[in-house]
Amino acid sequence: MRPKLRLFFFSCVSLLFSLNSYAFKFSPMSTTLTGAASTKSTLFFLENDSNQAIAVQVNLAKREMDINGVESNPQIISSDELTLYPTQLIIPPNEKRSVKVTWTGNKPPMKELSFRLIAEQLPIELDKNKNKKSSIKVLLRYVAALYLKPEDYVSDVKILETKDLDKRFLIQVENIGKKHQVLSNLKLSFSDEKTKKEIILFAEDLKGMSGENILAESKRIFVFPKTGKFLELKMTDKVKITFDKD
Repeated sequence: MRPKLRLFFFSCVSLLFSLNSYAFKFSPMSTTLTGAASTKSTLFFLENDSNQAIAVQVNLAKREMDINGVESNPQIISSDELTLYPTQLIIPPNEKRSVKVTWTGNKPPMKELSFRLIAEQLPIELDKNKNKKSSIKVLLRYVAALYLKPEDYVSDVKILETKDLDKRFLIQVENIGKKHQVLSNLKLSFSDEKTKKEIILFAEDLKGMSGENILAESKRIFVFPKTGKFLELKMTDKVKITFDKD
């Protein structure tokens, strides 16, 4: 191995080792609070499996999504529905800590509320030797889903509209239910009542739509290129949507 290539290889190995040494584990990635006595609060766990202490900051943010699926997360400064404690932690080497989220609202929300819990490792200077010209800073971020809803809230996803856009095909769905729904194992059936012909689009035909999350009382638009099975679809076709209900 040439000297320059060898130096580059060992530099990459050292960087990866440093990054892995200062990482932490986080769980769960999704949970729901229902307001019942047993599910009014929940714990998120942070595990430092390195040999160095790490600092982690935890925040709550609202989860908002536009019709195109673009998500925004305005940070919550204070909330009447939720409390989070603690928000900053120092986790010793090879130890685990937890943060607690509690539903503190006095009445149930009109629909399921969606939040993000963000656990972020604060930048840490790994090399404290001032004689060194440079040091490595590491930042690791986990973003979990947190939902707030009574137990009896359910989703109700329908096809709202299909539209032929010349070279593209648009499908708009609406969740009129009070709970989010992930479109797992998605299938769309297009049927022509006159010819009795049926065209079925499976998850592999619906990439970008299959597996997507439709939040409570929201709409989403999905656009596909008119290729393959999409070329056979007609605007007069009746459409049926099926998926694995949460």
